[in-house]
Amino acid sequence: MASEFYIGKRLSFDERLCTVRYIGEVKGTKGTWLGVEWDDPIRGKHSGEHAGTRYFQCVRNHPTAGSFVRPTRKPDPSRSFVEALKAKYASEDFEDPDVEVVFVTKNDKKERLVQQNRPVRISGKEVEEVGFDKIRKQLAELSELKFVILDGLRMSRPVASRKESQNPSEWNGWPTGLKDVSDACPKVIELDLSRNLFEEWREVVSICEQLDKLKSLRVDGNRFRDTTLTETEKERARAAFRNIKAVKMEDNFLPWDQVAEVTNLFPQITSFVASSNFYTTLTDDILNSTITDLTFEENSFHSFSDLISLTKLPNLRRLVLKSNQISEVTNTDALPVFSPTLTELDLSYNEISSWAFIDKLVHIFPGLTSLRVSHNPLYNSLRAADGRALSAEDGYMLTLARLKNLKTLNYSPITDKERLNAESYYLSLIAREVTFAPRNQEEQILATHPRYKELCEEYGEPVIKREDNAVNPNSLAARLMRISFHQGKDDSGQLVGAPFEIEIPRSSTVYTVLGLVGKHYGFAPRRCKLIWETGDWMPATGASDSIDGDSASESGEDGENRTADKVKGESVMREVEIVPGTRSIGTWIDGREAFVRIEHS
Repeated sequence: MASEFYIGKRLSFDERLCTVRYIGEVKGTKGTWLGVEWDDPIRGKHSGEHAGTRYFQCVRNHPTAGSFVRPTRKPDPSRSFVEALKAKYASEDFEDPDVEVVFVTKNDKKERLVQQNRPVRISGKEVEEVGFDKIRKQLAELSELKFVILDGLRMSRPVASRKESQNPSEWNGWPTGLKDVSDACPKVIELDLSRNLFEEWREVVSICEQLDKLKSLRVDGNRFRDTTLTETEKERARAAFRNIKAVKMEDNFLPWDQVAEVTNLFPQITSFVASSNFYTTLTDDILNSTITDLTFEENSFHSFSDLISLTKLPNLRRLVLKSNQISEVTNTDALPVFSPTLTELDLSYNEISSWAFIDKLVHIFPGLTSLRVSHNPLYNSLRAADGRALSAEDGYMLTLARLKNLKTLNYSPITDKERLNAESYYLSLIAREVTFAPRNQEEQILATHPRYKELCEEYGEPVIKREDNAVNPNSLAARLMRISFHQGKDDSGQLVGAPFEIEIPRSSTVYTVLGLVGKHYGFAPRRCKLIWETGDWMPATGASDSIDGDSASESGEDGENRTADKVKGESVMREVEIVPGTRSIGTWIDGREAFVRIEHS
């Protein structure tokens, strides 16, 4: 068993891939067990621990990634490259619907004589019929395949694998002159070897060195236990990978130093993907300097300091950091600065929550012209200086206004008109923020807007009208409204009953306000009508007719009073009926104080 199983061996049970992490006994049981880590973490039952004892550690930190299986359990058989190729592209017999079989009788036996093409005609013109069977037939022509996807086919390559027990100094490499791959599919341009049973990087090299036209390689989900190569093997690898420009190594869980070393085996690599590898920080090991497009989706970076080694890539143009946990610019005193060649950056689905982070992007990425930053907490609860909520569109405008060199934001090209509108809007918000703040905080506020002086030079300095009794927009008072309710006035002009005053959030619905009023006065809310007395006076309709004619000729005290009343009646107060509904009371009433009359039926 010692020669058959070893730590790092790749196995498959019931089409589920796993890696041996432990060989030995388990307390409370008899015999030997294999402790395996499943590629699919929900397949197992534990994390390598049993009855309080840890027997092995899973690479993936998941509570059900591990299991114990008996060595006598028969694994699924592995496949060679050619076997996997045939299983994927030429596994079934088929009949071509475009071929007609003709039989003749000869010596009292029916024999197959010829096959004739049966043309299809539409409107008198002969056309070619391309059906499912015909497509399969074309795919079955393995020697013509250019795009080969062999993921999840239990592939291994023992001919290029060094035995675990073999001394590395005694390993002379895999045989030269192999032609099994090139004879089967010599024209392959893109190759996907993901999620198979490979254990060593030399297995991949031995396949690729037979494909002279190969330009793209994908090895996601393989669990390599050994990526080291001898100097001779490295030369063979560089020759094998000489034309490959795009490499994907997602979900491999390889240490960063090994990943960096692997990329340097590809002389012309320009695009590299290392997503879903649970990286939290990168060591000083440097990737191949030829890389221009780099993707690190779904890792666990928290700041740009975790990516400091990437600042040494002189040709990097595009960096994708989508779905990480980035929330801060740096966790050290030094500010990381990337190559000015980097123009495209994707920070969507992270934990960015401050505008200070956005402002510093121009210093970290001096060449940045294209940014994706949607789906971050910063844009979920935007508010202006006066406390009002801002929309996602406002967030878009404020982002491009803060980053003067942007040409594309969230995949949308920025027009000159959009930039003009955004920067003018941003400048007005800065002025409003200063307006609502105490005078001694003005300098501090402007310091949080690095582009303020530049925008003032471009559009002119905004006029700031500061109110001495202005309310801090970030305080609770800015979100509250004081309302005095009354039931109208009697004939003498006195209020009927004592007024009812409350302070409520501006976001309270009209239904909520009616409920409070009804409860206080003992009225049914549905029978109450709310009238906001705005305090604004406006000309009364028909007022000029009421003081002409006979009424103006009346004399005496009564006549003089009636005339005075009518002169006063030339203007009436504007009133607004507040309609019951789910709209907030703040959308009906302007200001922070109001008088509302209650009419009850």
